[in-house]
Amino acid sequence: MGEPVAFGVGFLVFLLVCFSAVLARYPITLAHEGGHMFANLATLRGNKSWKLKDDADGATEAVSPGNWLQRLIVTFVGYPAPPLLGLGAAALIDAGNPWAVLLGTVFLSVLAVALSTKGLAFLIPALIAIGVAWALLAGSASVQAAVAVGIAWWLLLGGLLRIIRVLGGSSDATRLAEMTFIPKFVWSLVWLFIGVVSLIVGGQLLLRPGYGIG
Repeated sequence: MGEPVAFGVGFLVFLLVCFSAVLARYPITLAHEGGHMFANLATLRGNKSWKLKDDADGATEAVSPGNWLQRLIVTFVGYPAPPLLGLGAAALIDAGNPWAVLLGTVFLSVLAVALSTKGLAFLIPALIAIGVAWALLAGSASVQAAVAVGIAWWLLLGGLLRIIRVLGGSSDATRLAEMTFIPKFVWSLVWLFIGVVSLIVGGQLLLRPGYGIG
């Protein structure tokens, strides 16, 4: 993927995530809740279901309430999940594997559909899975690369913007503060640091091919 195309796709995604009131936030919420779901699996709490609201807020329900450490991990990973996924996607693209980004997106979206309750939690990941699967199966190499770059930018930019929007406090930061007595703004700053670093490194990988090599 050449720099002009990567820059152009990134600019279009930037406009979408900045000026779309709700629609552009749905995929970011999906990635956010996906982070919670992955953490539930990793900490052996299991996933019962997840939901997506009209205002692009979401919630994930675990099978087991878990202990203090399990709840701490699951609560923390939601906001870093989108930018870290974007960084991973950028690294795969830089390594010449945009198809892996598409395949991973389809796989994770299908899993989200399986755990959805109904409504938007079913519709949004289903539409993403169908669209990305089309690019994977029927799109040219250029189309596949462009879609993969778009996904990476969406996660990097949208994930950081979501973190910025909740710097004043979020339900996750409030719960973390209650569990640890560390002020919620500190948790928000940690998320902000992860988001900014992910965007800087991921942007370099997308805009400067070979940046991550050597």
